[in-house]
Amino acid sequence: MFKIGVFSKLVRVSPRMLRHYEKCGLLTPDKIDKFSSYRFYSMKQIPLLNKITKLRDMGFSISEIADILPNYDSTQLINEALQKKIKETHAAVLEKQEQLKRLRDMSEQLLKGDDNMVYDVELKALPAVNVISLREVIADYSKEEFLWGKLYQFIADNNIPIKTGEGAYSAYLDDEYKESDVEIEISIPVAELGKNTGNFVYKELELIPLAATIKFSGSYMNYGEAMEKLGIWLEENAYEVIGGVRGMALHDLTNQDSQIEIELQLAVKKQGKY
Repeated sequence: MFKIGVFSKLVRVSPRMLRHYEKCGLLTPDKIDKFSSYRFYSMKQIPLLNKITKLRDMGFSISEIADILPNYDSTQLINEALQKKIKETHAAVLEKQEQLKRLRDMSEQLLKGDDNMVYDVELKALPAVNVISLREVIADYSKEEFLWGKLYQFIADNNIPIKTGEGAYSAYLDDEYKESDVEIEISIPVAELGKNTGNFVYKELELIPLAATIKFSGSYMNYGEAMEKLGIWLEENAYEVIGGVRGMALHDLTNQDSQIEIELQLAVKKQGKY
């Protein structure tokens, strides 16, 4: 048997981690001297330690490793754990890629000197418009693009005539901001109303008699600043919000390289008026 320091050199795992694994119940020393409290490990423990380090290096947490180890020899159960981790890791990679994109977008804005956008609030009526819509609860706001993919695919598969030159709409239906499980309805103007199919629904977006609107472009990172300007304007001019936020995309949503331009639309009324 080997003292913890010697064993750590042989297996290339630090004594700190060996003690941590012991504390978590993953790997107990083969022997602990009752007088000196020295910990001793044996070579027969290396296979178990190798399994632990292999799972750790694949991103499994201590609690996940503890659940997997008893079933390590079951091909079905270990593969189920691996497939679950693959999905989680893929989602994390996509999130990091989106974070990287936001970093690059802001860096490009700073280099171009266009980080100080001019935001103008406009009051206007929003006419009624016939649309085909898709309403779903999605994991978070970043997944909205997948809804657009589904809606455009449905339109293409069914040869639905859409009205070109008009914006596409996103409506956020929750009463308050949610970090997950958000309900969104997206809509695209159509030449005429048709027959509903599942979650793909034809409808009329009703006339909004008075809306406060503001546009932003360049990057979705500018949403916060645009909404800040709109909120300040509403307070200074004594307008009350009476509906949810609706966004109208003024760019080609099918072209990922196109410059985004979004108009945020809020149904409002003058404070004190009914």
